[in-house]
Amino acid sequence: MKSITFECEIITPMFLAGADEKTPELRPPSIKGAMRFWWRAMNGSLSLEDLKKKEAAIFGGSGENMGRSKVSIKINTLNLNKSKKKLPLHPVPVKNFSINILDYLAYGTYQYKKGEGNIFIREYIEPGQKFTVNISIIDDELEKDIIRTFQLLSTFSGLGSKSRNGFGSFVILNNKSSNSFYVNIKKDGLSSTLPKFSAFSKNMRLWKTKQSYDSWDKSLAELGKAYKYARNKIESKHHYQKRQYIGAPIIVNTKQKSKLNRHAKPYFMSVHRENNKYIGYILYLPSEYAYGLESLKNFEETKQFKEACNSLNQHLKDKLVEVSL
Repeated sequence: MKSITFECEIITPMFLAGADEKTPELRPPSIKGAMRFWWRAMNGSLSLEDLKKKEAAIFGGSGENMGRSKVSIKINTLNLNKSKKKLPLHPVPVKNFSINILDYLAYGTYQYKKGEGNIFIREYIEPGQKFTVNISIIDDELEKDIIRTFQLLSTFSGLGSKSRNGFGSFVILNNKSSNSFYVNIKKDGLSSTLPKFSAFSKNMRLWKTKQSYDSWDKSLAELGKAYKYARNKIESKHHYQKRQYIGAPIIVNTKQKSKLNRHAKPYFMSVHRENNKYIGYILYLPSEYAYGLESLKNFEETKQFKEACNSLNQHLKDKLVEVSL
C-alpha cells in the first residue's frame, strides 16, 4: 500500500457542508467526489463503458462486481475557522445601482435581508487556513494517476459549492512540480472532437488575469467581472436564448426562464498564489451538450451550445489573457 500526503492551504472561501448539511466541514467524500470528476476529465479518450469500469475499479462503485475503492482518504483540518462575514466589496454597476461581483459569483449561498443586504445562509470555511490530505492507495501502480488527479483538482477547480466560480480554491504547499501545473496539460495527442462529458480535448482553452494581485478577492473579482462582461456581450439585455446554453436553467422571473434542463457551465474559475501574489484562471472544457438525446436534437443543441460558448470566449479575450496550451 502506498501513502501520499498533500499539505494544503485554502485560498478562497470554501462553501462545504458536513453530514448535517449545515455545519461547514471538510470531509473525505467531498475530496473523493471532486477527484472522480478530474480523473474523468483526464481520461476523456476512453469510451463511456471503459471509463465507468476503470473509475469504479479505482474509486469504487455500487454496481455488481465493481468492488471497493482502492483509494482511502483521511483529512487533518485542525479545527478550521468558519464565518458568515460578508465577502469583500468589489462593486459593479448595474442600471442605477451596483452589485458586489463576489456576491454575483456566490449566488445561491445567501439570502437578501432588508436593511442588511446579502446574508449567508450558512457559514463558510475561511481562506488562509491549512489542512492535510492523506491518500492511501492499495495498488501502487495508481500512484501517478492519483497525484496528477489531485493536482488537477487544485489547479483548475476547488472544493464545495460554487467551486466552478472560484470558491474553494486551495494550493498544494508540498507540490514538487511548478505552481503552474497546467503547463503539463498539452493539446497534442488529445481528441479534436467534443467529448461526451467534461474532459480535456483540443477544444479546451485557458485564460488568466492580466496582472497579479495582493489578495485573493481582487483576483477573483477580476475573473467575475470578465465573465459577467462576456456573458452580457453574447446577446442584448433581457434576452436569454443564447446565454441559457452557457449554464441552465436561467430564471429571471415567471415569464423569462430557460426551457433547457439543468446543465453546469463548462467554465472553471480558480485562484492561485504564485510568488506571494494571486492570479485568476478560467478553464474552458466543452463537451457534447445534449448527449443521449435523439441525434437531430443532439446536433442542434450542441450547435447552439458551441455558438454561445464561442461568442463568450471571444469576449473573454477583451478582459483576460489567453494561455497557450
